[in-house]
Amino acid sequence: MILSKDFTQSVFILILSTVIVASFSLLVWVVPNVFMASDLKKISLAKPLTAIELAGRDIYISEGCHVCHTQMVRPLEAEILRNGRANKEADDIYEFPNLWGSKRTGPDLTNMGRKYSDQWHVIHLMNPRSVIPTSIMPSYPWLFEQTLDGEAISDKMRALRTLGVPYTDADIDGARLQVIGKTQGEALIRYLQSLGVDTMQDQGE
Repeated sequence: MILSKDFTQSVFILILSTVIVASFSLLVWVVPNVFMASDLKKISLAKPLTAIELAGRDIYISEGCHVCHTQMVRPLEAEILRNGRANKEADDIYEFPNLWGSKRTGPDLTNMGRKYSDQWHVIHLMNPRSVIPTSIMPSYPWLFEQTLDGEAISDKMRALRTLGVPYTDADIDGARLQVIGKTQGEALIRYLQSLGVDTMQDQGE
């Protein structure tokens, strides 16, 4: 009881305890991941998204696509047969934030980039039921009416570079020209068409 009273009343002990717990958490959770990231980059097939793909990823997030679609194929036979190669840790080294998702109202999109044409995606986004009659996905016609100005894309790529994404100065300097004037729909399709493409080699395709 005396120890408990002293502990609650002593600011010094409270601060010291907080520092010890925080240091332990840092040692256990953060430090190993810093060293692991370097090893994962050596074996990963993942490539950084281009400027237009990155812009499309932002549209994917802002429209809430990740709420109904996962990007995580679990290592289960039924999942692999339906969705292709199971995800590996090294696949997501450039994902900030990751978009694994937690609910599949619609199908998993991990390997979407190898399934349909650009035109199919345009039709599907304009009116999902025109290609999948039973779809409950909403239509997104406005995505093809709103264009991107590319103002923020270079800053975003610089920020991602500080997190370890290997964008070059040339990538960043040319980013706005790659994005400006494109519609949100075009950018989203470029992102969807990139999904799973980097890992084709790992499946012998």
